[in-house]
Amino acid sequence: MADMESQFTKFFAKLDRDLEDLSLGGDFSDASGNLMRDANVLVLLAMAIAESDEPGTLKASAPSLLRDGKSLLAAADAASAAAAVKALKADVDSPAGSVAPVRWEKAAQLAPVMSKVVPSLTTEIKRLSKNEKTLLRAGNVDKVAGASALLAVVAAGSRLSVAETTAPDQDALWKEYCDKFGALSLNVNQAAHALSDGGAFDDYAAALKELEKSCSVCHAKFSNAQ
Repeated sequence: MADMESQFTKFFAKLDRDLEDLSLGGDFSDASGNLMRDANVLVLLAMAIAESDEPGTLKASAPSLLRDGKSLLAAADAASAAAAVKALKADVDSPAGSVAPVRWEKAAQLAPVMSKVVPSLTTEIKRLSKNEKTLLRAGNVDKVAGASALLAVVAAGSRLSVAETTAPDQDALWKEYCDKFGALSLNVNQAAHALSDGGAFDDYAAALKELEKSCSVCHAKFSNAQ
């Protein structure tokens, strides 16, 4: 839960800058790319936090965060986007809780997640993992743990999005790939945390290698399919 909440905080902090970018003008659909990227991440994390059995500071507000995150994704102009961000901030500051259970749903948009979020996360992990010395520098293990946890959340939240891939008729295979990617992402997450308790870098590197392989296999099937 701590890794997911740290990622939520990281992307939540980007919203003000995203709104500033919108204030520079231009067509909303063209200028809102980063905002929509971050909104998709927040929606996925809200579902994951709500679904988790672990306690956390954002647990009570997760249903409201999901609702207002979806409103942000649906924003058609800067004013409605700003209103949705304001509501999200209120959710964080004054969690109201909800009696309605949250279940995984087709809430996020696959394209910005796969084109912007996943490449950014995997690039960061690879950069911080080029050798043991680099990974063990202050803060880097935590960054890798957070990024890999978010990859697992993306995998879980993408299971219902096969229609947005280039092989929309391959629902079962898509879910299989998502589940495998999520499991391998969690392996990297666990191996990263183990390093803080004396775990072997070679075990971590092996887990990361398996994750990278799964990326290539899935991309070949669902991005390049004819």
